[in-house]
Amino acid sequence: MKRRALARPFAAGSAAALMVLAGSAFVGGPPPLVAPSPVVTPTQLDVASQPDLAAAQSDVAPALKPAMPDANLALEPVAVYTDRDRAALAGELSRWVTRHPRQLVEVITNLAENQPLPVPATYLLSIAWSETRGKILAVSPAGAAGLAQATPAAYRSEGFDGKLFVTNDYLMGTRAYIMKKPLGDALTSTDPLLEKNSPAARRRAKALTAQAIELRREGMDELEALRPVANEIFFRRIAEAEAHNLATLRELERLINGGAPKTDLKNFRARVQRDYTYLRNMQRNRWEKYGKDLEKRRDALLRAKFGADPVTVIRTKPYEAGEYLGRELDARFSPTQMARFLATHLETKQEQARELGIDEKKLAAWTAALYNGGAVNIRRMRAGLISSLRETQKYMKAVPDRTARLDRALG
Repeated sequence: MKRRALARPFAAGSAAALMVLAGSAFVGGPPPLVAPSPVVTPTQLDVASQPDLAAAQSDVAPALKPAMPDANLALEPVAVYTDRDRAALAGELSRWVTRHPRQLVEVITNLAENQPLPVPATYLLSIAWSETRGKILAVSPAGAAGLAQATPAAYRSEGFDGKLFVTNDYLMGTRAYIMKKPLGDALTSTDPLLEKNSPAARRRAKALTAQAIELRREGMDELEALRPVANEIFFRRIAEAEAHNLATLRELERLINGGAPKTDLKNFRARVQRDYTYLRNMQRNRWEKYGKDLEKRRDALLRAKFGADPVTVIRTKPYEAGEYLGRELDARFSPTQMARFLATHLETKQEQARELGIDEKKLAAWTAALYNGGAVNIRRMRAGLISSLRETQKYMKAVPDRTARLDRALG
């Protein structure tokens, strides 16, 4: 087999304990369902529902980051995978219990032969398997879909402009997910003082609060990427929530610097916890409803197109069905579109890992961690605002290990 490597070599590395962002349909399982909060009004934070967008679909891109170059522009193959290579990769994947392993291999290796990739094709296969086990039409509890388990926000943020199924529930859930993070940071920052209100604890709390203020806008780029499919009320609520979050963190600063008694800190924490819980419940419940709506629409289109039970279509012809759904409903169901997205998104995650100062020997593991946990969580973990991300730790170890197994299958 002739292959010319264009990506920096990846090697597995160790890392501190991590946990999964609910994006993958299979890794870590669905988040626990939380019943809607009993009519609780978050303090100083208006998160009133915006008008129904009636499953808005858009073909307008936010022009943030250009997608990977068109495959037709390649002057020569950048890698060559023989039929024997493809059979070997599919054989290895089949040992992992993979749906339609040969078709998954074809999609990824065809991409590798037509455009440069930031990582080896075997790494892409490892990520794709980790996300869906080959069930490429899956929808996760967080509304992620397709071979790469992409969310609408991630898809748009990479500059892709295909059709998307977006509802008011997805928008509100995503807004709540991002905007609750600084409130969670405020809760974490009060913990040292509630354990022991000592000078050392005060210094620790002050340092954590400073980190929280610095990271409070992490993830805002994903919300901005939704501008083509959201209305102005959506962004007005974001601005209000951002102002509320900053005011909350500044208040915590004043409490720490002023040597506030434990009673005041407890009252502050109770208030912030109420706001955080409100947004957490909104996130989970809205995302759950969005995922069910997307699955319902997916199944209706498959039944109409193929004249068969959607479960049977998904099991027997997912790649044909996926390309159809990618045109008619949501580009994230298209296997070829998702292979391109996967490569582009991994390039972004690789860049983020380097920005964090990750050693090249550990780049494969941390790229996987950022793909799974997102920069919004990984940066907080490294700053001490999130202490444990256990599922992502498993993910960041497993992806390089599986990549190595696929490489060995190639010989």
